[in-house]
Amino acid sequence: MGAWPRNLSDSDGHTAKPEEHTMRTSLQAIVAALGFLGLCPHQLAAQSPPPPIVQTEGLRRISPHIQIIPDNSVPLVPNIGFIIGARAMLVVDTGLGPRNGSAVAAIAETLGGRRALYLVTTHVHPEHDLGAQAFPATTKLIRSQDQIKDIAEFGLQLAKVFASRSALNADLLKDADFRKADITFDQDYDLDLGGVTAHLTALGANHTAGDTAIWIAADRVLFSGDVAMKNQPAFASPHSSLKHWFASLDRLEALKPDIIVPSHGPTGGAGFIAGYRAYLTEVRDRTAAEKKAGKTADQAVDTVTAAMADRFPDRTRLGQAIRVAYAEAP
Repeated sequence: MGAWPRNLSDSDGHTAKPEEHTMRTSLQAIVAALGFLGLCPHQLAAQSPPPPIVQTEGLRRISPHIQIIPDNSVPLVPNIGFIIGARAMLVVDTGLGPRNGSAVAAIAETLGGRRALYLVTTHVHPEHDLGAQAFPATTKLIRSQDQIKDIAEFGLQLAKVFASRSALNADLLKDADFRKADITFDQDYDLDLGGVTAHLTALGANHTAGDTAIWIAADRVLFSGDVAMKNQPAFASPHSSLKHWFASLDRLEALKPDIIVPSHGPTGGAGFIAGYRAYLTEVRDRTAAEKKAGKTADQAVDTVTAAMADRFPDRTRLGQAIRVAYAEAP
């Protein structure tokens, strides 16, 4: 069961019609977006974060085959990866909109020379995916079937939310659209780049319904998306599942990565996985106890948030996790 009930009803017992469900799904996307940034609505009004521009001058090598452009912890900027083999290169994520995508593609051309160019995104949120159309037509975009379903269900809803926040966001996302996949896969896909292989795994419904991890065994580097990083986990989809997230952490932990490049924030190591497991375990256990005691979901959110917010101050993300845990608790 996901973060929100699939059959929505009003407080007076009225069952939502399909068009009402669509409207509410849009509102849920807005809530998820706020939690994704780690900002509450009043904070958004009070703060002016740096512009969501990929700073290509920050390019640096982190292992023999991999270079990254760090996000510098700027909202709506992802960590960008370049995995370089003897005959091909794989780029991970694109930046917000065609302008950022073009800048990332230019770096890829400089690094890759005549190598074949492939592109994968960790998930389909705008800052990770909506720069893909600016890459050369010869680029091969790889998507999991889960990502394709995610796009079909939600389309550009979140992009419209982001565009509404500022004139710059709107300009960056002008005419942005999802690029069609050249290569699709169901569960796992191995891409031989020449002397190094990128293993792509469709992790399913964690942060989104289509999270994709990229594992470079030769360098022991994992691109984890939003499934394991320093920031609090964000359940940003109505399909997000706490139980499934635990299973995904098991899969990532089994790889024993030396370096984890998350979607956002600093690079790290296996501690990101352990940290997420500890957080989700505490949310699950505290919430299950509240439900067993007969508390409502709202009461559980209040009680568990009060117990954890001093250590995990992003209350929006915490509330999302508690509601998912409550729905999945026996």
